[in-house]
Amino acid sequence: MSWERIPGPGIKVCRDFCSKSGDGGYGRIFLASALLLLPSFALALPPSPPTIPQQKTLEESVWLAESDQLDTLEKAAARLVQENPYSAYGHYLLAELYLKEFKQSPSQLRYLKQASELGQQAMELSPREEYGYIVSAQVLDLMGYTDNALSILEGDSKVPMRESWRVDFLRGQLLTGQTTESVVLKHFDRSMKADAQARNIVIPYVIATMQSHSHGEDLIGDLRVWRERYPHELFDLSLAIALSDNQKYLEAHQIYAQLQKTHADLTEAFINDGIILYSQLNKPKEAHKILSEILEHKGLDVSRRTLVLAHMASLQLQDGRKPDEARKLFAEAITMAKNPMEWVAFSHRAYEKHQRLIDFVGLLDDLRPVLSSSSYLYALQGEVLSERLSLHDRAIESFSSAILLDPERSEFYNGLGLTYYRMHQLDKALAIFNEASKLDPQDATARYNEACVLAILGRTNEALGSLKAAIGLDPRLQQTARLDKDFSSIRVTEQFQSLTSTNPVTAGRP
Repeated sequence: MSWERIPGPGIKVCRDFCSKSGDGGYGRIFLASALLLLPSFALALPPSPPTIPQQKTLEESVWLAESDQLDTLEKAAARLVQENPYSAYGHYLLAELYLKEFKQSPSQLRYLKQASELGQQAMELSPREEYGYIVSAQVLDLMGYTDNALSILEGDSKVPMRESWRVDFLRGQLLTGQTTESVVLKHFDRSMKADAQARNIVIPYVIATMQSHSHGEDLIGDLRVWRERYPHELFDLSLAIALSDNQKYLEAHQIYAQLQKTHADLTEAFINDGIILYSQLNKPKEAHKILSEILEHKGLDVSRRTLVLAHMASLQLQDGRKPDEARKLFAEAITMAKNPMEWVAFSHRAYEKHQRLIDFVGLLDDLRPVLSSSSYLYALQGEVLSERLSLHDRAIESFSSAILLDPERSEFYNGLGLTYYRMHQLDKALAIFNEASKLDPQDATARYNEACVLAILGRTNEALGSLKAAIGLDPRLQQTARLDKDFSSIRVTEQFQSLTSTNPVTAGRP
């Protein structure tokens, strides 16, 4: 038999790199575990940039801005232009913010137009400064004219443009994906050598470039080299993450511990260290202390707070003495999360690991009133009750509720059918699998489950027909069928041997 898992995002390894034009402002480095057995890491980003519009700080803030900071920064940049209408620098900063707005909402062409106009004004105000050319090159790149954008930076203009860290920085971005990693990094390296204060802006792009080309020991080696060349907390943080990724937890912990002493606002170092301490280094008390303290940090955003609460809940489960506290913490984390089903999946794995699935069923009861995806929660609850706890009557209630709320989801019917299958009520199971197939004729799982029940009932020809249809929809089911004990009564038939061979199968009945 086959059960199509409840859909919804899992917690997975993910790195969201900056684009060659710098969308989002900088490369994000985010790791989270695919299994509870591995640590889940926070965003390896610098602390939120300050909003005080000092010129150097303002530029850094503009390049590193998150979406929720754009309005505040736009006002600061606009004020700079108002105070000095002849400031090419002010026009450049305001244009960069409009470019960010456009990258977030590409249908809003007005942002691209405003940025282009501001870039042109910056060139007219200071034709030898790089500000306007930087903006114009990015506009051309966003329009698909990357070669033209690079030409602007190479000095094709009749007026010589001043070279600066910004020029090499943008060259590196524009060349990403068009040339080798070493060439891109060379431009970033020159940019940081030209102006040490630009390193906060450039280093995230260096890290993202290395992560997109290197893995494992190679990535660790590259990060060590750049960390020695340009000592910076982001290289420390990224190296610790890479070490953890390669199960070198003690060395990662040592780096995190040092970061906590020198960078009290780098919340990621505290969070990641707390996770490693309880999940890998068997130091739950130290982990609890760190995670509890970081919850009080004023700069903790919703994503990080969700992460901390979920791991504190997992830590409580590991301790085993306060299951109610774990349930409360999980509920708080999931209800505030931007992607709640992701953290439902995380909590599921935690409860499964610690063999407390009946408590997970209770957590799902708590979550239903506050989550819009309650039909999925009912179905997930039904799966756990039937497949793992053998509480089939309660599972039938849960699946029935899921179907009542969302009657068009064939996977819910598959779950209900499997519950009856486990109860050996095969006629009911078959009727429900038939219903799933009617709802979604492309549901290979439903057709496969039909075939299993029909084979057990001795309805050989019908079983072979359903199996052929299932394999036609998903050829991977050939291997599943070869090993499935439900087909023991028909395994020796010529038709079954033909269907489960590696030759292509056409959907339909034999």
